[in-house]
Amino acid sequence: MCKRLALIIGAAGSIASFGAMAEAPLAFHVSGQPVYTKIKTGGESFSPSLFQFKADIEVTDGLLDGIGIQGMVAAPISDDKATGITLEIAQQSGVYITLTNPEYQPDDVKVSVLLGYASTEIETVSTGLNAKHKDTFSDFSYGISLQDRIIEGKPFYWTLDYIRYFKDDDLRIDGLGLGVTYAF
Repeated sequence: MCKRLALIIGAAGSIASFGAMAEAPLAFHVSGQPVYTKIKTGGESFSPSLFQFKADIEVTDGLLDGIGIQGMVAAPISDDKATGITLEIAQQSGVYITLTNPEYQPDDVKVSVLLGYASTEIETVSTGLNAKHKDTFSDFSYGISLQDRIIEGKPFYWTLDYIRYFKDDDLRIDGLGLGVTYAF
């Protein structure tokens, strides 16, 4: 997971430094936030927690104004138990295209739509049988992100995200995160 985070931050940093050299209108952000997840499957509901790291780069002028790319990795904080089963999200990652209103002003609440792909590895342990099972669920993922400046004139923002990481007929994985973003 640390390798994925380093790769995402490194790639975004390289793009940002290239943009700075070419004087391209780009904004670069990094963020950290705890995420409350809700996993529904087979009539059961689990709520393990994660800590999520995000990095994104966004075009701030021209034809592509408001369009960006975001990478995300998450690590487990806690697991959850129900009816003799312990469930933990072992790891999670994703990549998204971000769509933000080009008319957004720095003093406004920034609203972004996230469209992309996420992969979630879930580990379950049956306490009665002492059996461990891991499975990875990957598919189209989408959500919404809100950002607002914490202190006027400073590059720190609070961030609230709601993301649907995965959904099929038998399983749904959603997340709600609240954290802090730093804008370069």
